[in-house]
Amino acid sequence: MNKNKQVTDFKNDVLFKYSLGLNDDDSLYLLKMIIESLTDLNCKEINVTNPDLIPDHINDKDMILDIKAITADGQNIDIEMQNSNLTQQQYQRFQIYGAEMLSSQGKVGDDYKDADPVFQIIFIDDVDKDNLCLMDTYMSRNDFGYIERYNLITRIYIYLPYINIIKDKMNFMEFTQLQKAIYIFKNGITHDIMGIKDKVVEIMKRKVEQFNQDDKLRDMAFKRDLQKKARAGEVRDAFDQGKEEGISIGKEEGISIGIERGKQDLVMVLFHGLYPNTDTSFLEGLSALQYDHIANMIANKKSVEEIKDYIENS
Repeated sequence: MNKNKQVTDFKNDVLFKYSLGLNDDDSLYLLKMIIESLTDLNCKEINVTNPDLIPDHINDKDMILDIKAITADGQNIDIEMQNSNLTQQQYQRFQIYGAEMLSSQGKVGDDYKDADPVFQIIFIDDVDKDNLCLMDTYMSRNDFGYIERYNLITRIYIYLPYINIIKDKMNFMEFTQLQKAIYIFKNGITHDIMGIKDKVVEIMKRKVEQFNQDDKLRDMAFKRDLQKKARAGEVRDAFDQGKEEGISIGKEEGISIGIERGKQDLVMVLFHGLYPNTDTSFLEGLSALQYDHIANMIANKKSVEEIKDYIENS
């Protein structure tokens, strides 16, 4: 690691977690501000339930760096940073994860009226091209647009690139506190705001400085970036290889066989990434539809047993 290189990109989920996910005054101020700005919650008290950043776990590909918090009134909040594109797989993963947050509550199934509401706040470095806006909130609604009574899952997307459109039309000091934080998540502490006397700017500057004083955390952030780039490369290469082999095989054996082979290769790479050193013979010779479903299961980190059960019963 280059000892002089600084980590300044808040879209790196290690720095993001360090900024919002500790139970210190600065993190709790930002966390409270974000939650109260995006929801109708009043965070009189809030506690981060997973504040640990453990460098020894960075090689664990399943390591989750989202921020889990709970209010004094029992609302469960999950905040994550996604430095990626919005895809069907991403949308479905977010929905499934929200359902898992709800179903994992021990009281659900015993007495449903005691279930605690779940809030997901997702910062993502992409925009919804069919719905251009900075923030978007999803809840269960009927055909008339009314929210379902006693709604339990609220999902809020913050589309980071859109803040730069707002910045072209407004001065930074006219931004709300939330908009200032979003701008810094997207762009970092840029030169034009470096010297601004503002609480959000000062806290986030302080967080970057403190983070970069810890060599282990910096190394963790660099490794995390490398892992994500390598993983993206593996998936891209597998897709390209599968596509090429699928076309080639399709010419000789029929298009459907070629497609299945390409999807099998992609699933094999995804499976090895999540479950290294696990036998994959049970994944051979399946249909294109099965491979599509299994790829979605892997993306949602289903267990090997669940994948085998699906194959046996499909």
